[in-house]
Amino acid sequence: MYIELTPPVEMHAQQQRRQVYLREHANEWSFPTMVTIPPGRFIMGAQEGRDDVEGGNQAHERPPRTLYIPAFEMGKYPVTFEEYDAFCLATYTPLPDDAGWGRDSRPVINISWEDAQAYCDWLSQMDGRSYRLPSEAEWEYSARGGRPTAYPWGNSAEKHHANYAMQVGMTSPVWQYPANAFGLHDMVGNVWEWVQDCWHDSYQGAPANGQAWEEGGNCHERVLRGGSWNDRPRYLRAAYRVKDYASGRQIFRGFRVARSL
Repeated sequence: MYIELTPPVEMHAQQQRRQVYLREHANEWSFPTMVTIPPGRFIMGAQEGRDDVEGGNQAHERPPRTLYIPAFEMGKYPVTFEEYDAFCLATYTPLPDDAGWGRDSRPVINISWEDAQAYCDWLSQMDGRSYRLPSEAEWEYSARGGRPTAYPWGNSAEKHHANYAMQVGMTSPVWQYPANAFGLHDMVGNVWEWVQDCWHDSYQGAPANGQAWEEGGNCHERVLRGGSWNDRPRYLRAAYRVKDYASGRQIFRGFRVARSL
């Protein structure tokens, strides 16, 4: 459910004036905090001996392959309600429903892949730098944080590291759980995160440069990563991936932004 906002008369002209005002007062708005992710190589996908816990090594997680990821910037947290609501108010976009859990520093939910694209476009206009969703390869590299383990912290699910398996029964503030080795919070648990890629049933033929895979496959469906507050440990593994229609919205789903250097 969305909370409807009634647009004013002459909405287009009003919207243009509001955008100018917001740009001039950008320092008063909450924008995502970005973290520089160092360049490096890693093995993407399910690797025997590393990812075969909690039902790992699914067909859609293979074949594993070695990739080099150039340095880039990733949001320190999933995009919050505070950040996304600024976009909604600036563009007369309906506010997403918070399920009664609260807004502010909780991750925004009920967001489609298409909504995330619109936010990235707006944020790029406001900040003057180009924001986007991370590629699936960038996301997995960032989630692993340089560790050779199934989860960002090790090979066993641990509830003090992430919000999952209904331990809270809802989302939690994005700063509540420890950051991984790259300084990123909630890379697994709390909310599933949209990435840029179209869905493919395996990594056979995937790009070797770590960029988003948007050729072939099913681009009506996009990839989500990381698991949520509601999910069992298997879904929090760094290699795990699911899909949904780009227009789909759920209380389990949000996103975080990335920026090329």
